Amino acid sequence: MINFLSRSLELVRRLARIQPSTPIRYVGTVVVIALCGIVRTQLPFTALPYLFFIPGLMLVGFCFGVVPSLLGCVLAVLTAHYFFIGEIGLNDGLTAWLSSASFALVTFGMAIVCALFRRTLNTLSGVNDRLEQEVERRTLERDGIWNVSPDLICTLSEGGDVVAMNPAWQSETGHSEQALKNGAFFSFISPSQLSDALRTLGKGGIAELDTQGFRTNGKPLYLNWRITRRQGLYFAVARDITLNKERQEALEKVSSQLQQSQKMEAVGQLTGGLAHDFNNLLTVITGSLDMLEQRIAQGNQEELPRYLGLARTASGRAASLTHRLLAYARRQPLASSVVDLAMLAQDMRELISRTLTPRIELEILAPENALLCFCDVHQLENAILNLCINARDAMPHGGRLQIEIRQTRIDTSQRTATLNAGQYALFRVTDTGMGMPQSVLERAFDPFFTTKPLGSGTGLGLSMVYGFAQQSSGDAWIESVVGKGTSVSLLLPLHHSQNSSVDAGVSTTDEYDFPVDNARVLVVDDEIAIRDLIAETLEEVGYRVTKVGTAAQALLELAGESDAVLLITDIGLPGGMSGDELAVTALDRCPTLKVLFISGFVENAVPAIALKSGQTELLLKPFAVKELKGMVQRLLTQG
Repeated sequence: MINFLSRSLELVRRLARIQPSTPIRYVGTVVVIALCGIVRTQLPFTALPYLFFIPGLMLVGFCFGVVPSLLGCVLAVLTAHYFFIGEIGLNDGLTAWLSSASFALVTFGMAIVCALFRRTLNTLSGVNDRLEQEVERRTLERDGIWNVSPDLICTLSEGGDVVAMNPAWQSETGHSEQALKNGAFFSFISPSQLSDALRTLGKGGIAELDTQGFRTNGKPLYLNWRITRRQGLYFAVARDITLNKERQEALEKVSSQLQQSQKMEAVGQLTGGLAHDFNNLLTVITGSLDMLEQRIAQGNQEELPRYLGLARTASGRAASLTHRLLAYARRQPLASSVVDLAMLAQDMRELISRTLTPRIELEILAPENALLCFCDVHQLENAILNLCINARDAMPHGGRLQIEIRQTRIDTSQRTATLNAGQYALFRVTDTGMGMPQSVLERAFDPFFTTKPLGSGTGLGLSMVYGFAQQSSGDAWIESVVGKGTSVSLLLPLHHSQNSSVDAGVSTTDEYDFPVDNARVLVVDDEIAIRDLIAETLEEVGYRVTKVGTAAQALLELAGESDAVLLITDIGLPGGMSGDELAVTALDRCPTLKVLFISGFVENAVPAIALKSGQTELLLKPFAVKELKGMVQRLLTQG
């Protein structure tokens, strides 16, 4: 029965698709009415006159349309009247014609319904055909994408099992489809990773993650997954990002090599500039020594002080250059204290004014209340002076130099590797000079980089300022516009107190009248010349000095009943134990021992320096003999 109905429906659809021409439609209408009349003649005269005309007219309406149906109705009425109504036919009364007219109207309505049914059927057939074509097209597209796409596409069940996968899985991984379905699939995304991704689909429409697996040839395969859910199934697309990973790694490697190259270039500039300046200073020192030797041999002592002064000045400049390098590298020991920036700037006003030309106007904007920061006051003074000198050189034709001091806040979005969020003291030097182009601005803090003519500057001024700021837990930056001027900002940590102090330094008194009582001093330094110099200096004033080169030797000297009252040690010592570690051990053994550290390079903070107030001190290399004596006097007379 179902087959009969489906075949009948298919026949109706085929009839509905037939589109006869206009003459055939009218001729066909006449033929159908004639056939209906012929079939009716086979029945008795008493049978219904329109018995076969009704399905005939419905067929006309379905096959030929509305207008031929109207013609069919007229022909059917005339035929029925002539052959099957009454004895004579067309001579029937009005009642018969009215009855026939009502039949014609009803039949014509039925024909119209059949015609509309055919049109609807054609429309539905057309829609169905278009839908079938669209489904076929989309199926072809899906199959094309499924088969041709280089991405690894698969369908997963609710339990996470593989339902289907495209051919790219086999070509990219090297596994067969059966092997992948049997478990090799999970070597590219672990069950835990898959379950986590599926769990996140409740929060969003697509889950995305990166995984790593290995092809059958052992090569890595990095995949970027995008998973979504549709109608109880999970659809996943895994894109091969191995090439991107390799390119990223290659880029990082090249970037690292470039950074190393830039570092080597900076080291080359550093050593070149350092060699140039130190060779000049060594020439002065060695030349002065040669002249001293000649004058002593000649017995001429009148010019000896001049050559001594030249050598001392050159050594002082060498020490200053070393301090600048250490400040740039953030390796210089800082003697931090509480400093009032506003008071310091006012105290330096006269000094700064003397360094400026008469055509430069100096303006200092400082708060009325004290603004305290915690830093090395001497290094801060050098930094301020360097910034003012650079500003002066940027205004050869005059201008305005403004020093601004105020409190500022760094919020979370402005945090850096050095600065944390919070309140800071801001010291800003602004000039109205030539400004810096971007290429110069990017290298302004580099050591030995300078735009000044050869011999006019070392290129360490701004690098020293930057190193000092970083070492003081602050920061420094430059803002500049060509033709309008430059602004250098120095940020330093605030000190929340009302008491400011400035390190007064060591006494420079030349006389050291204090009792030594034949006390013993232990000197530890890996440089023989420094040990001998310190020993001779202290022995001249009556100390007994023991000299060693390593921390292990010093501990042996301090073992037992040692009568040493003072330990003088370098911080950097050979043998695996540093000077500060030696001091900690020595103070544990001899709690009353005094310790004097001598160093020009401190890698990290020295914990032993702050162990006991008045018991430890730090003397920076290079130092003068009188500074050594003064520091020893201070230590031994305290407590």
